[in-house]
Amino acid sequence: MNNDNNEFLSEQLSASPERMLRLLNEQQIILDNAGVGICFILNRQVQRCNDHYATLYGYDSPAQIQGLSSRAHYPDDDSHDRIGREAYPILAQGRRFRTEARMQRCDGSLFWCRLTGKMVDPEDPARGSIWIVEDIDQQRRADDALKALTYQQQLILDHAMVGILFLHDRQITSCNHRFADMLGYEMRELIGQSTRIWYPDPAQWEIAGRYYSDILARGQAFRAEIQLLRKDGSLIWCDVRSKAIVPDDLRQGSIWIMMDISERKASEQALLQAHQALEQRVEERTQRLKQVVDDLHREIEERKLAEERIRHLAQHDGLTGLPNRTLFEQRLEEQIARAEREGHRLAVLFIDLDRFKHVNDSMGHHEGDMLLQTLAERLRQAVSGIQTVARMGGDEFVIMLPDIYDHTQVETFVRSLQQSLQPHINTGLHEQRLSCSTGIALFPDDGTTPQTLIQHADAAMYRAKANGRNRFHFYNPQLDREQLERVALENALFHALQHGEFELHYQPQVDIRTGRIDGAEALIRWNRPGHSLVSPGCFIPLAEECGLIGDIGNWVLEEACAQMQRWQREGIRLRVSVNLSALQLEDPGFCDRVAQILERHTLEPDQLELELTESLLMKHVDATVDLLRQLDRMGVHLSIDDFGTGYSSLSYLKRFPLDKLKIDQSFVREISIDQDDAVICRTIISMAENLNLKVTAEGVEQTEQLALLAEFGCHQYQGFLFSRPVPAPELAQLYRQSQTETEPAWEI
Repeated sequence: MNNDNNEFLSEQLSASPERMLRLLNEQQIILDNAGVGICFILNRQVQRCNDHYATLYGYDSPAQIQGLSSRAHYPDDDSHDRIGREAYPILAQGRRFRTEARMQRCDGSLFWCRLTGKMVDPEDPARGSIWIVEDIDQQRRADDALKALTYQQQLILDHAMVGILFLHDRQITSCNHRFADMLGYEMRELIGQSTRIWYPDPAQWEIAGRYYSDILARGQAFRAEIQLLRKDGSLIWCDVRSKAIVPDDLRQGSIWIMMDISERKASEQALLQAHQALEQRVEERTQRLKQVVDDLHREIEERKLAEERIRHLAQHDGLTGLPNRTLFEQRLEEQIARAEREGHRLAVLFIDLDRFKHVNDSMGHHEGDMLLQTLAERLRQAVSGIQTVARMGGDEFVIMLPDIYDHTQVETFVRSLQQSLQPHINTGLHEQRLSCSTGIALFPDDGTTPQTLIQHADAAMYRAKANGRNRFHFYNPQLDREQLERVALENALFHALQHGEFELHYQPQVDIRTGRIDGAEALIRWNRPGHSLVSPGCFIPLAEECGLIGDIGNWVLEEACAQMQRWQREGIRLRVSVNLSALQLEDPGFCDRVAQILERHTLEPDQLELELTESLLMKHVDATVDLLRQLDRMGVHLSIDDFGTGYSSLSYLKRFPLDKLKIDQSFVREISIDQDDAVICRTIISMAENLNLKVTAEGVEQTEQLALLAEFGCHQYQGFLFSRPVPAPELAQLYRQSQTETEPAWEI
């Protein structure tokens, strides 16, 4: 063991008995739930193992194995001795030993497994070794079956009466004797050769490659009769058939079957020549009359096509070929008049593709156009009869459903439409999944003109999108009122940023051991004129939608640093944490802005803590790592907010230069009554300790919660138990009061 491990062991041995028992329990849980067999070997005897190890060798419990010689797991002495000779020289060097071997269960049955061993302490072999055993018996059996199948296939290839070959990137990877004989080569001469050698002309080779590649890429079989060049320069006709091994990935290669049809082609050629001679005589006598008639017909058809093309372009969308807004409104007006005469109802569906902007931004407009064309085709297939689908522009489509009786009929159609959009779409090299938000307006309930119905269906679509996407919503007058309110709120939000209506409140962050405030989280509030103080949950989502979140985030950062400077002048030095948005992380100049703000307010970088949510960290891992490393080099503290809700893996978490984890309040809320939440909190704290991270618990409201967090080793907490978020002057007062505490609040 190295010095670090010795120091760690010394610390553990000097810990309290309760902590030692807790550590042993945690280690036993890991052993009991491991997916591999784990055992401790000393003098080639099993000292200790987990349940999975006992199960692998057919025992009911680890107790039946303890004390057994490892020889009991080997089929014979030779294999037992061989592993010892191979393994222990490597283990003695402190290296890991790995091998695959056949082992023996207690009932005498044999199975293949993978062994991995390592000395507990290479400097003291008497301390034994740890071995991990993985059952790979099924894998080895599958490998043997694959070898047998490959041998059978080779026999078929060698004795086939047709030429068979495999190509990869238009090069021969293997072929049978019949194919080599057809072209006059030895098999060894063909392996690795380009298919160019049997094409008479390079241009013909290029054209053929493009032609059959398109067919194979669609998962179809290619078949053609092709003239091939033999080694001696002579030509033969072959019936050629091919199919991609993996239709979705031509890089996996293709299989080709060829049959010599030179004799049949010679007979067909002779018959064709005789037929052509006869046809030529007839053609010469009718050509003059036909030419005159054709010229006349051509002129008439060209004029009709030109007129039809102009009419079509004026009424249809150029990308999808669907009716455009003009033609749709014309048809809708006709159906409204018919519905009025016959007392029918009709529906207008306004459809918007979900997250289409993401496709355009991340994959380009070409793939976006392909996606729109596919969506248009699926919508076209969904309608029938006098129903009409049209493209309004961008990713917006409308459908008219005449002869509607009730809402249920419309809902049935929309659900069927959503079902038809579920299959994935391949656009170039990417696979996309379609989903749409649909708004519905009914005639005459929601309007009596095409413009009104389309407008109201559009408003209902926005409500459907706000409800979670891939949904539908019927129009109601409340939507108009909500839309007006939303526009008013958006305008007020712009006004608030320009006229200083925002303010910051600060929630204290308290050291659990001392009970003193040692930090604060900056939380924005909107002091909207004529309203009570507005919390961020009411306006931050709207700010994200209308693009204001970046400016608001920068204001919060500036104001928080300015307040730290004011506190500093009063003798209060607090680290303040500020939440970051996705737009700030995507700003290439963000690090420079942070440095400028700190310099402007004469603050040390470690006084500022930036909080990122776990889900935001995992969204763009590589780019986020680079940004955080720059901030870390500056000295700015970094923390994960709402930890435990973003499902990040530990391997990713280790990549980020973090200083703190904040346990989400959803886990803290019931920590004193829910054993699962208690285990989660204790695990997060233990993990953070191993990663040398500080831990802050959010949403602490009860003394029982705080007592458990202190017991688990949590460093800091915030919540209503100590204080709600308060204005800056009140926080200064709370800070001074907390510093007068003479005794620690908790012993950890």
